[in-house]
Amino acid sequence: MTKLSRDLSLFRKEYTFNSSNLLTLTNPKVLKSESIAPTAVLHMLPTKVACPAAGSCVLVCLNRAGNPAYLKGKLACRARRDKAFRDSPNKFLRLLTIEVMRFYSKNRDHDLLGLRLNGTSDYHFESIAVTITEDDSKFMLKKFNINVNSGRYDSILLAITNAYDYIKESRVGDTLKPYDYTKRIDRDFMKAQNMGYHLTLSWGSKFDTLQTALNNQLNLAAAFDIGRNKPLPETITIKGRTYRVLDGDKTDWRVGDLNDDTYIVGLRFKRVPNMTDALKKSFCIA
Repeated sequence: MTKLSRDLSLFRKEYTFNSSNLLTLTNPKVLKSESIAPTAVLHMLPTKVACPAAGSCVLVCLNRAGNPAYLKGKLACRARRDKAFRDSPNKFLRLLTIEVMRFYSKNRDHDLLGLRLNGTSDYHFESIAVTITEDDSKFMLKKFNINVNSGRYDSILLAITNAYDYIKESRVGDTLKPYDYTKRIDRDFMKAQNMGYHLTLSWGSKFDTLQTALNNQLNLAAAFDIGRNKPLPETITIKGRTYRVLDGDKTDWRVGDLNDDTYIVGLRFKRVPNMTDALKKSFCIA
């Protein structure tokens, strides 16, 4: 019988984690991408540490959106993940690597899979290291037929994408594509690009994410004050420059967006509790 190492087993028990509650597979936003790439999402709390660049997005954060009947339980799960990450970051990342491999192994028949580690946070995962133990490596090999070499990785994403799938005889990163939205301008965009971590800048930061998008030839996601069934504008002009607008509500699969220029990925504004017209106006790009 294949078992987790003792320290990870105790860690899981301490924070009541199991094989189905670390990653979220039913996020309504990523379910729009299901036909393209089933996607796993890590949701943690959008604290000041997790979201250091949060600006006008703070009071309209989607962290509290969704069915009120499930909100208490949903936030409790995110709080447990957040505490586990803060208390024991390497154990959390080791367990996260294993759960990503579990997700991958259950869906390895797909040509593409997605992974969002910042579902409701904004950590610089391209620069957060993890050390995989020999026990972790043996567990993943026996359980999933995937080899993740033991040792230190400069980023958890390197451990994940460089893993080798003995069944498909290919790198996990050939199928699994990590991507995220970010309001931070201090991300290592070149490093992220080199490791296949797709980033889309996001409006609503306290920093100039549009200029950062231009500097790095990345796209910028932004909310528009437009009804759910209304078309987005084809273009938008900001500070004298006109940008083409992509409909970001058709799918969450940002990896497939046009990238030969900086585009505005338009998202129709989603209602949140205690929303006001002033808050909406301050957050939306138009």
